[in-house]
Amino acid sequence: MFPFCLYFCTGVITGFHVYTLVALAVYGAPFNPLELLSLLGSLCLLIAAYVSLFKPYAAARLALIACLAIWCFYGPAVAKTIRTKFDKQSSASRDRGFFTPPGFESLPATSVLTVVREGGFVSTGSSARTRGVCSEDK
Repeated sequence: MFPFCLYFCTGVITGFHVYTLVALAVYGAPFNPLELLSLLGSLCLLIAAYVSLFKPYAAARLALIACLAIWCFYGPAVAKTIRTKFDKQSSASRDRGFFTPPGFESLPATSVLTVVREGGFVSTGSSARTRGVCSEDK
């Protein structure tokens, strides 16, 4: 009974995860063919769960093949995540400091966007016109 629970739970969880990734392709997300192979592996795990009730050795072989198919997708994804997490900082952002360049504060603002009472947007070119809009609202 333990192999049935293990195969069934693993097949459902990985199948649901990969199915949601495949379903996102409808909205324009990039599609990876390994996702279909992993989805097939999850389906094979569900079949192995059923077969494990009657022929445990055949189910174990089927589950091994199904897990290899699933890991064709999850293996590179885990490796990419680990590489990204432990990778050093890129050279482009290493030398940048988080500061405001001198003289940036003294630059004049060219346009201000304000909201008027009617709900429309008015773009004004000077602060005098902006004060006029604000004083009318009061």
